[in-house]
Amino acid sequence: MLTGEVEHQLDDRGRVAVPKAFRQSLEHGGFVTRGWYGCLFVFPYEHWLKIREKLTTISLTNMKGDIVKTFFTGGSDIWLDGQGRISVPAALREWAGIQGDVVVRGSLNRIELWGKDRWLAFQSQHFTPENIMASAAELSIDI
Repeated sequence: MLTGEVEHQLDDRGRVAVPKAFRQSLEHGGFVTRGWYGCLFVFPYEHWLKIREKLTTISLTNMKGDIVKTFFTGGSDIWLDGQGRISVPAALREWAGIQGDVVVRGSLNRIELWGKDRWLAFQSQHFTPENIMASAAELSIDI
């Protein structure tokens, strides 16, 4: 299970360090693609294969499904290098506004990559106590 959050720097070659706690999930590679809210999703390869299988069953005439398929298939296979970094393609970095400071966070079944400014803006907009309590209640998460 992927949990936790750290800040790293994107290097001049578009690489970002993956926290040691997350590296085992990427030992067989992964897939980086667009994510919700303007971040990037990094799926462990085994999980990506399950998503990809679902995407291949979407009919060409299903326009909503085709939009989802197009959204996710703009990604790229990734591998950890010898220093535990992944290369993030330039087009995806640009789409997510990632440059300089990168927030790398676990989200249970995936890793999310956020430009620091975008992450802070997302938090201030969505992580209000009222939003969190209402969402937890709607999902029947009793604490």
